[in-house]
Amino acid sequence: MFGLKGAFFLAAFLVCAGGDALGQTGQAWPEADRLFRSDPRWLGGDAAYSVDLGEGRVLWMFGDSFVATKAGLTRRQSAFIRNSVAIQTGYDPSHAAMKFYSVVRRGKPFDFAPPDGENWLWPLHGIRLGNRLLLFYARMARDRSRDSLGFQSVGWNAFFVDNPDTEPSKWKLRSARTQGKMLIGASVIRQGEYVYAFVLQDVEHDAYLLRWAVSEAAEGRLFSPQWWCGVGGGWRTDPSSRQMVIRDAGSEFSVQSDPHGGFIEVNTNGFGATSIVMRRATCLEGPWGEPRTLYRPPESDGPEPFVYAGKAHPELLGADLVVTYVANGSDDRLATDMSIYYPRIVRVDLSSTH
Repeated sequence: MFGLKGAFFLAAFLVCAGGDALGQTGQAWPEADRLFRSDPRWLGGDAAYSVDLGEGRVLWMFGDSFVATKAGLTRRQSAFIRNSVAIQTGYDPSHAAMKFYSVVRRGKPFDFAPPDGENWLWPLHGIRLGNRLLLFYARMARDRSRDSLGFQSVGWNAFFVDNPDTEPSKWKLRSARTQGKMLIGASVIRQGEYVYAFVLQDVEHDAYLLRWAVSEAAEGRLFSPQWWCGVGGGWRTDPSSRQMVIRDAGSEFSVQSDPHGGFIEVNTNGFGATSIVMRRATCLEGPWGEPRTLYRPPESDGPEPFVYAGKAHPELLGADLVVTYVANGSDDRLATDMSIYYPRIVRVDLSSTH
């Protein structure tokens, strides 16, 4: 059940040439990894999206998570919930503090973002806009059809939080109306007067791009975004003409500003025995350069390799680029092997690329 999850979530302006990203180096950062092991009741989770809340606070959004009711319990003795969150205090993960949150229902840990009937929510990305926090989730359902992974995407949800400066235990997630089966919000970034969101279409790993005016997004008017429709089409509200902007972006990825100009995209290259790769582009619309390897996780060369969820976190300090990934495994292995299923942090040196 757990080990298959990563498998699922697994042109443009001519003046915007994507550059080659050669010579990058990534190193394990064990001092920062301790951040995710700081609470003896939170026993691991995947996804690991982050959102800068400002003033040294970072929201972490996790997918399937093991949460114990008290310290000392094993994963087998813990609740398995579909999503949880944490607040990091301090931007350097090797010196920061972390506090984890889930909902308690009938005395047991429960999903932080509530399920919709039999459907559950896995996190995508989010963004803070003024005094309001906008969070995106994938809405998931069981799939019992032959050759299925056991689940399928049935759309996306967006939530607003009006008091993001308080603790998540005091937040009330206010749902924004959504429609369609595309996964909107795989990565979200603000540039100027627009909020840009990358989009995955069901099980496809190719990414599309849409945008809202900042004022519309902040007010929850998400119904009529503009879609990137290629060099000839520009930005249109009709999604039927949308053009792919990143091929094989993966089921989870991140896009951020490049400190040297332009933009950086990070993802794991497939799933299983994988590497973390990076692309560059001058414009969000692309064209994006070819993926170049940043880091080969050691778990990719170990037993039952299953590495996924690679992405970068631009708000974090301590390296040119701070990246996380998750190593998963079979149900039996997850229950006993505490070396996996905690997000791992990698620091990347980009100095040799310019």
